[in-house]
Amino acid sequence: MKISFQEGLIPFEDTAGFYRQVKQWGFDGVEAWGVGLEDRVAEVAAEAKAAGLQVSAICPGLDGIRGSLLSDDAEERARAMGDIKKLLRCGAELGGAGLNIVPEFGAVKFMKLYPELEDFDKRKGRFADELAPAVKEAEKLGTPILLEPLNRYEAFFLITVDQAAELCREFPGGYVKILADFFHMNIEETSTIDSLKRNVKHIGHVHLADSNRKLPGQGQIAFGPALSALKASGYEGFASMECSVSGDPATVIPESVSYLRKFI
Repeated sequence: MKISFQEGLIPFEDTAGFYRQVKQWGFDGVEAWGVGLEDRVAEVAAEAKAAGLQVSAICPGLDGIRGSLLSDDAEERARAMGDIKKLLRCGAELGGAGLNIVPEFGAVKFMKLYPELEDFDKRKGRFADELAPAVKEAEKLGTPILLEPLNRYEAFFLITVDQAAELCREFPGGYVKILADFFHMNIEETSTIDSLKRNVKHIGHVHLADSNRKLPGQGQIAFGPALSALKASGYEGFASMECSVSGDPATVIPESVSYLRKFI
């Protein structure tokens, strides 16, 4: 298993210098930020290679994919598909880096005591139909789509890793995979370890954040057993930090890397 660091977690102006720092902190890769990536994809590819890093994935952020494939507005769906295909092409230029897709962000909800799991059953067929053209593009480019389940406070559709695995099985070519995020899993999964082991063949990428969305090791998630189980199950991909960074980055980030290295 390899570790990467997502762009955007700390500010930087010089890509080359930032990537060298990421390498010095002990990372194997960098997760590229999707907003504006088309204009800097050549620079990202060149500087990552120069620093000895692999581009592990592309995270669009809230604005990299405008709209949703589940929108009732045809123009919004078309805009989302256009952005997805554009970022898949960027992924191809970055060595086949997978594209993180959140099917739909939900409105912020207060005190939601239960996840709306039935929403997935109602709309999974529709989403698969809407996603199909992007899957064809992914297969052509050799760039996987990474579906990320979110917790009940951030989404209505796609809450659990098991649900994401259902969608992966709709596309048996292997270009639709799961992005398993430890923060969201800590809220929604009955057992993070069991869910990872059960669905490992579909997992293409992992996001790391502790229970408080801080760096791994700064909250209450037991990363050791979960990461060890993931590794023992045969996962050899990237686990990428997607979390807040509080404190001096030069101190707290290498400390978190050292903490993770004990398990992977």
